[in-house]
Formats: sequence, C-alpha cells, structure tokens
Amino acid sequence: MRSDGSGRAASVRRFLLACLGAAAVATVGGALFYAVHGGTTLTRAIAYGFWFVAALTLAAMFVAGSRRLARRGLPQVESWVFLTAAFLLTAIGAVVDALGTG
Repeated sequence: MRSDGSGRAASVRRFLLACLGAAAVATVGGALFYAVHGGTTLTRAIAYGFWFVAALTLAAMFVAGSRRLARRGLPQVESWVFLTAAFLLTAIGAVVDALGTG
C-alpha cells in the first residue's frame, strides 16, 4: 500500500465521478418526467429525480452489504460512501427545488 495518499485521492475521485454520474441520471430522469408527465415545474421534476436517485443509493447500500456479493469476491464498499452520496444528492435536489420556487 502506498503511503503518499494517492490511494485516497483515487477513492475520492471515484466517489465524485459516481456522484456526478448519479446527478446526470437524476437530471435526465427529472427532465423526462417533466416531458412525459408535466403538471410541475422543470426544476421540481429534476429535484424529484435527485431525491429518487438518493433513495436508490440508500437501497443499494443494503444490496452492496449482502453476503452473496461478498462471496463472489466483489470489493466491499463502506456504508458511509452510500450515506454521503445520498445526503449530497438530497441536498442538491433541495437546492434545485428552492431555486425553481424563488
């Protein structure tokens, strides 16, 4: 293991890229919801997308912690990663919603 901190930097980079990917999915999903359903503002629909992806992130935490995945030799992801990502996505959704109602 390296002691220069490059392993931690790579982990942070992967985490941020995963959050960015989740944000992209949330934005596209919210825009699709707005286009198909209507009846709400675009920013509210995008906020719904962020909140839905945050809920999926919390559900994925339980799947990632299953013994079945551990037996297959997949790397374990610590629960704080999922909780931090869900909190970040929820906060972004709240900001997007607040900007749209202002």
